[in-house]
Amino acid sequence: MALGEQYLKFRCSQCGRCCKDPLLPLTDQDVRHLMERTGDQCQDMVLWASSADIELDEPEWYVRLRQGRRVMVLRHQRGACRYLRQDGGCGAYLHRPLGCRVFPFDPTFDQRGRLKRLDLIQAAACPREMDGRNGVRALRQLHQRYESAIAAYLERVAEWNQRQRQRRRQGKAAETGPAFLGYLGLLPSCRSPLTK
Repeated sequence: MALGEQYLKFRCSQCGRCCKDPLLPLTDQDVRHLMERTGDQCQDMVLWASSADIELDEPEWYVRLRQGRRVMVLRHQRGACRYLRQDGGCGAYLHRPLGCRVFPFDPTFDQRGRLKRLDLIQAAACPREMDGRNGVRALRQLHQRYESAIAAYLERVAEWNQRQRQRRRQGKAAETGPAFLGYLGLLPSCRSPLTK
């Protein structure tokens, strides 16, 4: 039995607390998926969080923008995720970002893909139930999708940040959030000249 395997019995009680407190970093894949499925525009769902707004130890998530280093996160309205409904459910549940899908699990797998350790992320006071059924295989597949999406996104962020450093060396200001969204192909009207 893997350390923490009892957490596979986690079941969400739909209290909505995890949709109020932590800000959720987004990948371009998350934004694109939400745009396609909800019809929302990226500028309506994206918020640019500074290090004062979000506790994030991974510096590679920070995008160099004219207003400073920022992380692309899911916008909050009225103190909660913009998709949180009054009843505590998610208004975009079937289309939610991968970070929401994998939450609250923090799994570690060995080289053979076996669950080695499982922790629960303690980002919000969660009155969870422990009568659920979460399978290791499904968790592994979801975790792999999540890690792959993050790696691809962070590669784009690194490329963008390098180009912004080049702009600075040329005496030019860094570009804006809408230009970054254009660079990612999420905001066609603001396509950056850096877009390939």
